[in-house]
Amino acid sequence: MTIQQLATGLLAGLFIAVSAHATERDPPAQPLPAWEQLSQTQRDTLVAPLRERWNRKPEERARMYERAERWQSMTPEQRARAHRGMHRWERMDPARRAQMRILFESTRDMPKAQRRETMALFRAMLEMPPAEREELRQRWPRMTAVERQRWLREHGPHRGGHRKEPSN
Repeated sequence: MTIQQLATGLLAGLFIAVSAHATERDPPAQPLPAWEQLSQTQRDTLVAPLRERWNRKPEERARMYERAERWQSMTPEQRARAHRGMHRWERMDPARRAQMRILFESTRDMPKAQRRETMALFRAMLEMPPAEREELRQRWPRMTAVERQRWLREHGPHRGGHRKEPSN
């Protein structure tokens, strides 16, 4: 990956966070050109925050580079999903962000199916009264995989206005 590709990938994330608010308030007088048509001064202006962060935080360089590579490999649909996730993150209150950081760190290395189950359980538990949540916490480790799946189908969060009905 070239430095220009790295910069483009990293800038995409930066633009998402910044431009979402800026475009709603102050649309540009005229559309800006593609990267190749930008002047060197315009490119330097766009890359400067990235350069500053890269130089200021050497311990984050590997992660920044990995994110840029991952962004470059994403399909347009995956990028759109990432945008939605970033917008959801921006709207979260600090307490919810702290919860999500803990959840992410604890599920990062799990297999995909286990991570999906854990996230569904977390969302379901958010809606439960504290006593019921504690009872489930105690019971969950003793449940079989089939019992857990059944519980998630019956009690898990439902999106789109309807809960998935258990299959017999």
